[in-house]
This record gives sequence, structure tokens and C-alpha cells, in this order.
Amino acid sequence: MLSITALVLSLLTAAPVDQPSHLVISPCRVGEHQQFETVSCDIELHNSGDHPIAISKGEAKFAWDSIESGTTVPPFGTTYLKATVDLRDGIGFVKHSFRFQTSESGRNRIRGASVTAYVSSILDEAAPLIDFGPVKLSASLPVKSIELHSREVADFKLLSIIDKPAWVDARVGEDGRSVTATLLKDAPWGIQHGKIKLKTNAPQQPQVWVTVDANVIGEIAPGGNPFAFGLLRTNDKHEFLLRLTSESGKAFKTRNARMEGVKGKVSVLDCKPAAAGCKMLRITVANDQTNGRLQGKIFVDLPEFEQTLPIDVVGMLLPPDFVVHDWNKELEKSGKATSAVPGVELGAADKVDLKQAIEQKVRAVDSAPPPGNGPLLKWAVTNEQSVYAYIIYRADAEAGPFLRINKELIRAADDEGNAYGSYQWRDNSAIPGNAYWYEIGTVNGVGEKKPLSKPQKVVAK
Repeated sequence: MLSITALVLSLLTAAPVDQPSHLVISPCRVGEHQQFETVSCDIELHNSGDHPIAISKGEAKFAWDSIESGTTVPPFGTTYLKATVDLRDGIGFVKHSFRFQTSESGRNRIRGASVTAYVSSILDEAAPLIDFGPVKLSASLPVKSIELHSREVADFKLLSIIDKPAWVDARVGEDGRSVTATLLKDAPWGIQHGKIKLKTNAPQQPQVWVTVDANVIGEIAPGGNPFAFGLLRTNDKHEFLLRLTSESGKAFKTRNARMEGVKGKVSVLDCKPAAAGCKMLRITVANDQTNGRLQGKIFVDLPEFEQTLPIDVVGMLLPPDFVVHDWNKELEKSGKATSAVPGVELGAADKVDLKQAIEQKVRAVDSAPPPGNGPLLKWAVTNEQSVYAYIIYRADAEAGPFLRINKELIRAADDEGNAYGSYQWRDNSAIPGNAYWYEIGTVNGVGEKKPLSKPQKVVAK
């Protein structure tokens, strides 16, 4: 007969234990590309063990991407899975994720990989947006316009609308640079998000997309949309009440209230005290789900109106002992100004006097000047932590128009902390004797373009 100690030891010995994975997945970086390019990357898989590892059921996070379905990685060998990504209107640093099954056991059975890229746009605006904000369908319907600009394409034009959300009307302005959108009376209720897709005259980027958002408020509306749960701890109970009201004050029916994307329950109650045209949603958020950011939707069917009302919900679920820091307050205590990104100080790139930079040696530059006889631009920047690269713009007159003339982005210095960079670039396309005006611009990790210098006149020699 086994003793209790021996029985416990036997059970512990029999329990399955995850073995270290022998599959090493290397990052797959495809470099700099233009919006709407389709690029491929071979994801490298290395087997450090003495048994083959079978790979199967490859799938992409985004429906427009793809990955090879499977392969076998030989012992101590290397093989590749081809992944193809459609960059669409991504901007700045983007990551496209994939996952697949392996023949390894336990947690190693499902593995992931990603393809990263830096994506540029021909537009000066990193992410053009038409935002209608909250709109009551019982009021006058809004009309909004946006004008798009490009210092990448000479005589940039929008040619036509390729596609648009069904809940807006859209047209290109006579100037070929503006887009006007009108919210339609039959727009679905709730927060709506879509893209107006436009054809351009630019061969390097035949499309640009404009995001269009609206919070459409119909006859029945929630007390808040989106509805925020705030910070939740897994040792607490989480119950919330959200009021639904009828604009006309009339009674209404609901059916099949549910929550998707966040684990929990939704039930519909009568308001207390009772009121005509009022119902209450009781929302319970479960603790037994993945910790971190919670993001999902509540859907409430409204049969009398043939509508399903979506309500966005957000929150943060954390263990009871997880310490949350307010980065802005922490840095204020240390006397440092902050930006919206933790650890990054404001004033990411100092302004420079380009004329002085051309006429004088700003600071020592390690490398020799670029070959040629055209105007040599020199500049130095301190505290350039948020700068990804620089762009050179040129015009024949001080008032412009300015156009980009450097084909490749001039990457920011990759020194310690990326805190200081000294640069030089020569314009060998300049015609001797002609006067030009130059500007230097920056682009950051999310694709935002900003001026670094004011226009400066240079006569090519």
C-alpha cells in the first residue's frame, strides 16, 4: 500500500510538464514600403532539436494576408514559411501577425510569427479622418469635408471614389483634392467606422483612404457610447448599469442582449423608478478571462425598429497586486516634461536654420560629403528620439509648391538613445545658376510628417 507521501510524489511525477521548445522563430522585417503594396517575407524556422517538427494550419490575423499552410523543420535544420501581407492604408511601423500549429507539445503546440514594415504615404496627412462625432438622426444631418495634400506628387489629384460605407454619401470636389461626406438618414445606430477609398493620379500609390467615423444616435440610445468599465481587479465583482432611453419617451421592446469580445453577461431590466421609454442594462464582467485591455461590444436587438444597437465597451482587467503607474505624474515629480508616449520627452526635434547649416559646418560629420557639385545641405538635430527619418523638399519659389526630392528616406541616427544626429545630403539634380528654396521635414514612427526648417534660398553653383 502506497503511503500518502508516495502517492503525492507519484501524481506529481505523472503530471505533464511543458518541455522547452526547440523551434526558434526569427523576426521577419521587410523594410520601407508604400501604402497599398503587397509584400512577401520568408519566416525563418530553425529546429535546435534532434527530432523533426511538423508545422501545419498556418493562418493570418487579417483576412487580406496569407501564409503557407505548413512545412517540416528537419533536426538541427532551417526552413521557411512564406507570408504575404497587404499593407493597405497602414502607416508608420506596422505588424501583421500569423500563427500555426506545431508537432511540439503543451504550450509549444501553437506558435506565432509576425512581419513588420515601415509604411509611407504620399499624403502629408498621416491618417486623414472625417469625424461626424455624435449625430442625432432626428436633427439636420451633417456634411463634412476634408482637403488632402501631397508634397510627394506633383499636381496631386483625386480622380474618383472607389468605395465608401453604405451609410454615407461621398463625392470628390472640383478641385480634385477635397472629399465631402454626408451622413445618410438610414445610417445604422451606434458607433460606425468605415473607409472612403479614393483613386489617385499617383503611379506609386494609386489609392488613398479616408477614415470616416460617426456615433449615430437613433430613437433608442445608451447613456454612454463607448461605455468604460475603468480599471477592474480580478479579486472584485464587476457589475454595471447602463441606461437605454427613448428620445420620444415611448415604451420600447428589447430582445437578445449579449456581449461579444469581453467575457460576461448582459440582462435587460426596467428602470427604477419606473419611467416610460427607459430600460436598464445590467452588465457583469467575468474575472476568468485574459488580463489586460478589455475591448468588445454589447448588442441589443430592437425588433420594433428592425435595428441592432451596438455599444462599444472598454476597460482594463488586472490582478489585485498589479501596480499601475501614472507615467505623466512620475515624470512631473522628476521635473521632466512629457508627451503622450511614456518615456519620450517633448521637443523631439530642434528647429534648425537651414541657411546657416548650408553656409557653415554645423558640427563634425564623420562621413565624407556625398559626391557631386549640387547644393550640400547639412543639419544637426538633438533629442530626436521620435524621429524616424528626414525628407528634403524643394521649390522654385519661396511660396512653393514644395516637392520631395530625396527618393529614399534619410534615416535618423541610430546612436545611443537616438538622441543626436548630424547629417548631410547633396542635391545633384539642381541646375547650376538656378535659385531654389529648400525645407527639411521629419517623419516619425506613426507616419506623421512635420517641418524641421523654414524655407531657405540657395543658388546652385
